[in-house]
Amino acid sequence: MKFVIRNIKRIIRLFFALQLTGIFKLFRNYNRKSKNVILVPTYIKGYFLNSLEHDFVLAGVLVNAGKDYRFVHVSKYKKIRDSFVIYNPHEVFGEGYVNYSKRLTEIVKDLELNKNSVFYPSSDIEWWENKTFMHQKFELLGVRCPETHVIPLDNYSTELNLPLAFPFLIKEEHSCAAQGVHKVNSRSEFDKIVNSDSFKHRNENIIIQKLIKMHRDLRVILIRSEIVLHYWRVNPSDEWKPTSTSHGSNVDFVTFPEQWRNYIINTFEKLNITTGAFDITWDDDDLSTEPYFLEISPSYQPNPPMNVVGKGFTYGQWKKKLLMKDSWDEHYIRIIYSIKEKLLLPIIKKSRQ
Repeated sequence: MKFVIRNIKRIIRLFFALQLTGIFKLFRNYNRKSKNVILVPTYIKGYFLNSLEHDFVLAGVLVNAGKDYRFVHVSKYKKIRDSFVIYNPHEVFGEGYVNYSKRLTEIVKDLELNKNSVFYPSSDIEWWENKTFMHQKFELLGVRCPETHVIPLDNYSTELNLPLAFPFLIKEEHSCAAQGVHKVNSRSEFDKIVNSDSFKHRNENIIIQKLIKMHRDLRVILIRSEIVLHYWRVNPSDEWKPTSTSHGSNVDFVTFPEQWRNYIINTFEKLNITTGAFDITWDDDDLSTEPYFLEISPSYQPNPPMNVVGKGFTYGQWKKKLLMKDSWDEHYIRIIYSIKEKLLLPIIKKSRQ
């Protein structure tokens, strides 16, 4: 039943994505020779599973800006030249690659070498779901994060001295939405995880991080040094668990620690990327202390604002509801469109295509 509901909700999101411009305008502006290219994964296998509504959001931004467009399958990217190329990183590119973030960066660099203007550029996308790179850059740039160590998997043995006391977190290199984050309480738990075939298959390094005492974190989305969306994710449980809404966290879109606004913006500017979603927390939830930056990603799937107070359901329950009017899916498509439009319009205006 969950599979059925999940895919019905994808159809609902596709419906709202098509409504952004209207099917007629999308059809009229489609041009097989267009120099405005939307790079997409496989047309049949996986395409529905990978939520093609995101690609029609990109098409909607182009069409509403008066541009034509075309879809090009990722396997044909080497044939694209002298074009404006956009894509959704969270779609599955380079299927079959364990290190998909590296593969996508390679594809984008090839596109740039072929005189294409690409968004996301390679300098941005190398941050995407690439935690070893991210933590190494954080250290180099002086971004404050919890004590983190990157240990080459080849150096691992059951005799390896660990630099952190238990409990701490293991973070897999290529993961998102709290997947691949493991709280380990003992050496036996640690060895069981890193010795598993699945972990070895997915990772070249072991990333361990000090566990911060916290019950909430702050998601802050920035575009060109402007904060465009923020929300707290609050863990209602006394026990530690990831703060993603899929784990039952409450969401607060209203309050913001204004005393840290410039600090957050200045930290973002150190990274020299166009956009990013920070996950930020404070030790013991004490906002008078200096914040920790847990992660950043240049590609993100934001939670749309909604005040659920007095509605008889939590934000997480609203997210799962099968609705059309005033649904999470409708609001999600609209916030995605708003963000993509803000990102792309300045680039589109400069483009000659």
